[in-house]
Amino acid sequence: MCGPPRPSSGGRIAVLFPASSSSANSYSVLFHNSKENTQATFRADNNDIDTLAALWGSSAIDLRIEKYGDLTSSPTLASSPLHAFRLSPQPGTSKMEMECELPERLDLGISDTGIVGRQVTVVADGRMGTGVVGYD
Repeated sequence: MCGPPRPSSGGRIAVLFPASSSSANSYSVLFHNSKENTQATFRADNNDIDTLAALWGSSAIDLRIEKYGDLTSSPTLASSPLHAFRLSPQPGTSKMEMECELPERLDLGISDTGIVGRQVTVVADGRMGTGVVGYD
């Protein structure tokens, strides 16, 4: 285990790293379930307001959860993801967060339909970030 211990929020997290050609920094997407759907919360890492501001200013945010978690292969738009959503940002709890409500409730576990261990890709105005979903 790396770093200081901290309590789990019970959700899932994907730390997204930008494509090598991008000047943006990493950021996180946290997934939490309610009774009806899943909430995705984008959180800027290291107090980097610029990265989150770029997401806020995007004309569209597309979130894909791929069927596999292999970061060595790049998903293509022709491949069929496990889940794909076009997101509408909602005000977050702070300037460092942006919340989006997904239209369905995701399985936050490890299973045929679960998202743990799967690659997540976020595309916003041509900028792409990618990571793998894990436990928060």
